[in-house]
Amino acid sequence: MNGAGGRPGDGTTGVDRSPFPDGGLRHDALFYAGDRDYRAAVEEFVEAGRAVGEPVLVAVPTDRLPLVRPVVDPLDGVELADMAVIGRNPAAIIATTLRSFVHRFPGRRVRVVAESLWPGRRPAAYRHCVEHEAIINLGLADQPLTLRCLFDRSRLPAGTLADVAGTHPWLVSGGVARLSAGYRPPRSVLRRLARPLPPPPGDALAEPVRPERLGSLRAAVAAVAEAAGLAAERVDDLRIAVTELASNALTHGTGPATARCWAAAGDLVCEVSGPGELTDPLAGRIPPPPTGVRGRGLLLVHRLCDLVDVHVADGVTTVRLHLELPAARVPAPRSAPDAVQGGFVRPTPL
Repeated sequence: MNGAGGRPGDGTTGVDRSPFPDGGLRHDALFYAGDRDYRAAVEEFVEAGRAVGEPVLVAVPTDRLPLVRPVVDPLDGVELADMAVIGRNPAAIIATTLRSFVHRFPGRRVRVVAESLWPGRRPAAYRHCVEHEAIINLGLADQPLTLRCLFDRSRLPAGTLADVAGTHPWLVSGGVARLSAGYRPPRSVLRRLARPLPPPPGDALAEPVRPERLGSLRAAVAAVAEAAGLAAERVDDLRIAVTELASNALTHGTGPATARCWAAAGDLVCEVSGPGELTDPLAGRIPPPPTGVRGRGLLLVHRLCDLVDVHVADGVTTVRLHLELPAARVPAPRSAPDAVQGGFVRPTPL
């Protein structure tokens, strides 16, 4: 095997027993089975990075932190993060974690080992995790980043493992990375994952999006959220997010938009829908240039919310956001149940 081939994310790390190009993204997946496998995979990746002086970030779910902390804590140049926190919304990981870590070390190659899709993660996050892995290959292709993603081959279903192969240019086994025979172009993966959103329930709040009514819209969705039991600080997040979606609809839409809000299946759900097509898969995932005056609204929405759906069909764009409700106040399921993965993103500056 050689380093050529033109795939986004070509390359590997760990035991360097194959030639790979020096620049750009190296995005691979490693399947593990059990705690010993897991710790060994993290330790090997960290040691390989330190051997060449590369900063390393280890981002794993909460229950894995005690397992890897002894490997990470004593070492200089190695950081540890809780993926259940920073990856609460998979769509925020690129901006808040991966790209941010790269930009902290200008002129240097960095590496990240992460587990964003783990056994027990709530089902509604699954499609968004797969989208995230595919979009990495688009949005970070030119970045000096070595990214190894960990997946539990013993507990994840077979369909998940196929999606992993489809979104990672390289699969690692025995310290050697091989081309993934199942790899698919990122836009092809995104088209396959695109699907209509469940319709809002008939009793959902519906408000027109108008410049003179933004204050009324914020108050109306906040009232729905408070009645459903959403925590006060999260109601503030909702107000900000809805304002950003409404402002985007007014600025970029081509006709009247409508905002809707309801509670269902453990979520507070709000959407803004109207004419216009949002077709850039990197929108809200990659921050605009520092001098840019636009492009931060959807980025902020991703950081504030637990899950964000973007669906475009027949010339209409719908952006639907979810915030998890406290378990004690979860209403009975309605006609449009959607669940989300919990946690809270610690945002980085816009």
